[in-house]
Formats: sequence, structure tokens, C-alpha cells
Amino acid sequence: MAEYRERTASFAAAPVVLVIGCGGLGMSIARALGKREPLLIVDIDAARLDQATEALRLEGYAVSGKQCDITDPAQTKALSAALAQGRGVRVLAHVAAVGMSIGDWRKMMAVDLLGAHLVAEAAGPHMVRGGVGIFISSLASYLPPRDPKLEALLDNPQKPGMCDELVALLGGEPNFDDTYNYAKLGVNRLAERLAIDWGPKEVRALSLSPGMVDSPMARAEGPTLPSHDGTATRVSRSDKAREIPLGRQCSLLEITGVVEFLASDAASFLNGIDIPVDGGHRAAWRARGIIQR
Repeated sequence: MAEYRERTASFAAAPVVLVIGCGGLGMSIARALGKREPLLIVDIDAARLDQATEALRLEGYAVSGKQCDITDPAQTKALSAALAQGRGVRVLAHVAAVGMSIGDWRKMMAVDLLGAHLVAEAAGPHMVRGGVGIFISSLASYLPPRDPKLEALLDNPQKPGMCDELVALLGGEPNFDDTYNYAKLGVNRLAERLAIDWGPKEVRALSLSPGMVDSPMARAEGPTLPSHDGTATRVSRSDKAREIPLGRQCSLLEITGVVEFLASDAASFLNGIDIPVDGGHRAAWRARGIIQR
């Protein structure tokens, strides 16, 4: 009679896929990339993290979890120390973000922009040759006008008083929509700089900007979106989707499929760029003169 043993994936001791955020898109990415590599999932919510890792474990994934507030430098340093004990990081999939439901634009900026910087600092030293950092951004990153002073602020979210300087530059506090746009522009710029910094180690960095996605986060943010017509009006998600040349929202699987490609050797010379996955929405915005980027 054979000795009983738990199933262990043959790649369980390989460099990890580090997924930051176990919401809808994070879990979709984890399921796709975890088929061939071990997973380390990070989230601030311990209960949600335990539920996510247990579900994946039951499905047969090699997975572990670590609770971390990505806006806390002490906790991201602890994450880096934990990574130093392993075999390195082959893929960093930074997904964590919040919307207006968080109720505080400064907290949104901290999670959506500062968090990406702190995670990059934590994971960067442990990225292995051939690795890649994929930072989930947003098509909203193309909306801010070109402004060197704004971009300089977004490039350094760890600077004390950064949000106060942003208020002074804008002449008032930004609304939630603008805060999200600024933060995601900062994420794109971070990935571009990391491509230069990490390149000599043969590690790539990219941002991926989804357009309208039917996701748990999007549904939690409510049924309307900014009109982007120069007014403060909002329109229904269905009306907004009509702006997209393909006439519909994107699914999580359509985003995940692009992430799989970017994480693969087939994309080994893609570096330092943003990938809009938007059904042509950016092209429509450019044609209407809504964006300059």
C-alpha cells in the first residue's frame, strides 16, 4: 500500500508569482499564472486573503499568502525581508487599487500610487533574470493634461507633503475621479522608470491599462462614470460603453489573457511601455480631442 502524501506541484520551490491584491482581477491573474509557477498573494484584508489562498489551495495551486498594508513602509520592508528568504520573484503582478468608495482622496492616492512604489522597492531586489513586473493601471491614466510639475509630483509620492503640494498646484483638493487619474498616470511613469532601472538585470517592467471592465471593483464604484465632456455630469456605464468602438465592456479574462502573454517569454522584448486593453476607447478619445497622451 502506497504511503499517503499531499499533492505538491513540481514547481513549488521555484521563484514565485507575486500577486498584490486578491480581488476579482487579482484572483483571475493568480489562477492563470499559478498553473505553472508558485503563488504568493498579498492583501491587507487577512480574512479575504485566507479565503482566497484556501480556495486556490483546494484547486491544487501551490500558494501562500502574506498580509501587508502596501501603504506602510515598515510592512513593505517586512515583505521584502520575507521575499529574501525564498527563491526570488519571477512575476510581480501589482493589482491592488481602490476607487472613490474609500471616501478619502489622500487614502486613494496612498493605495493607488504610493503602494505601487513601495511594492516595487520591496520586490525589485528579488526579481530574477527573465522576470517581469506588471503594474495594472487604467485608461484613466491618459486623461491628465501634460504638466511637468504635476508629473514631477507623481514621480515621488514618498516625498513628505506630496499631497499638500498637489493641492497647491491644482488650487484646491482634487475630486476622486481626478485623483484616480493622477495616481494611475504615476503608475505608468513608475513602470517606465523601472524598465530602465531593472533592465540591466534582464528584468522587464510594464503597465497595463484596462478600459471599462466588468469587475467587482467597477460594480462597487456605482452605475455611473464621468462624461468627459468638460462638465461635471456623469453617465451610465451602458452609455459610456457606447463610446468604445467595440461597443462593450471588457471581461476579466480578456485582461488576464494579456497579462499571461506579458509574463511569458513570447513578450520578452516588451519593456517600459503601457498596454491599453480598452476595445479602442483611447483611440476614440484621441479622435474627439479628449486626451493629449
